[in-house]
Amino acid sequence: MKYVLFCAGEDSGDVLGEAFVSAVMAAGYVARGTGGVRMQSAGLEPVADYEDLPVSGFGDVLPHYFGLRRVFSTLCEMLKSPDCVGLVAIDYPGFNLRLCDLAKRVGKRVLYIAPPQVWAWKKSRARKLSGISLAVLFAFERECYESLGCHAELLEHPFLAGQPLTRISESAGDEILVLPGSRKSQAVRNLKVFLRVVSGMRLDSGKPRPVKILASRESLVPAFENTIRKVCGGIPETIAVETSPRDSAARREMYANASCALASPGTATLELALSGCPLVVSTVPDALTYVLGSLFVKAKHFAMPNVLLGRAAVEEFIFAPWSARRRISELSQALSRTDRGHASSIACELEKIVAGGKSAAELLCEFLESDPH
Repeated sequence: MKYVLFCAGEDSGDVLGEAFVSAVMAAGYVARGTGGVRMQSAGLEPVADYEDLPVSGFGDVLPHYFGLRRVFSTLCEMLKSPDCVGLVAIDYPGFNLRLCDLAKRVGKRVLYIAPPQVWAWKKSRARKLSGISLAVLFAFERECYESLGCHAELLEHPFLAGQPLTRISESAGDEILVLPGSRKSQAVRNLKVFLRVVSGMRLDSGKPRPVKILASRESLVPAFENTIRKVCGGIPETIAVETSPRDSAARREMYANASCALASPGTATLELALSGCPLVVSTVPDALTYVLGSLFVKAKHFAMPNVLLGRAAVEEFIFAPWSARRRISELSQALSRTDRGHASSIACELEKIVAGGKSAAELLCEFLESDPH
């Protein structure tokens, strides 16, 4: 049976891909490839273990090289099959840039959702994407790609999903949210630092602040709990680990009612900011990634709210792994400075920037009707 090949390798891509898988199924095709629980629940037939895919940074990728290579080879063979009508690539440029190149060589249509951030580094990557359909989440990305000779459409952000945002800005609970990331090695590295920050924060009564650590998928919960035991000598009553709600409305309500959040860079930072949650963004990359990033990445900001607003609207920190523990006080002070009124103002600005775009069903229909050659 004819199928559309999907390639998503991280949780943010899984969120974006869910609606596209549903649209493929509704159009009468089979959806096959790589994707997480959301895409699989929508009907994706997985061809590899998704848990092997979300890795980040040069130091974290190297130990997984041979397993990733096997998955990539499987996807290449499936893309070349006459039963494959095209490729829907979602983020994950390490795989998807090469899959896009192969698709062009074998005459298959391509839709690349959330393509590489060429505005941050390696603008030369845009040349590899000429002649294929791109779907981006932000207007400035579309302008950047079109200035480089690529055609890009604006995709409706799934967190908005055509619904007004629910923000509770005047009153909130005492709970601190911690979102350490979706790529296991990176998330654990962040969590070791984040726990030392939030476990020292207290209420006016002197009691420890309640902390909720959110895992982007259920399989990360044991790793986070083990990290808490190592750092804290057990799991304190005030710290809980939960899987982040799949439903965007439930996430909005949770974020809006939190006192503040400490999060790693990624899609979640924008969702938190859109919900009016006071926020600090931080990460501890592996040593090799930190050194290479310092040399080659020239972006002024890395937290998505700051990128979109063009200023340091929320505080952001990148710590070298060898100095992260010595700088814990910086994160503690930043969290204590967060302000709910300021966060609500940022949310209103961001909502105007992010609103708009075509639905997944519209873009999928255009993709299926496009000329593969």
